[in-house]
Amino acid sequence: MDLTDWTNEEIISVHEKLVDWRCRRQAPTWGNKFLNWTGFTGAFAFLTGLMDMFFGGPGPANVILVLLGALACFSWYKGDKQLKKNIDFLGELDQEIIRRGIKIK
Repeated sequence: MDLTDWTNEEIISVHEKLVDWRCRRQAPTWGNKFLNWTGFTGAFAFLTGLMDMFFGGPGPANVILVLLGALACFSWYKGDKQLKKNIDFLGELDQEIIRRGIKIK
């Protein structure tokens, strides 16, 4: 993304929103830890369903367990990927602010 075309107001606005988001995301609350637990439980459900299928044969409960586990793991993956994208973009914004010499509150 080319930040040289952005105005100073746009850069400051997006930077402030991302800094607020990062502060809320890093707060030690149960909601922020939910994404990690989603990944752990999804992996556990997926592996449990696969093992039950392997030893007991495929059944409707095992298939549902595998599908829900895969969905939870995918949700965790997308959330973690978006977190990394936002933090990388915040770094780019910081570099652009330093380059332009903009003073932030």
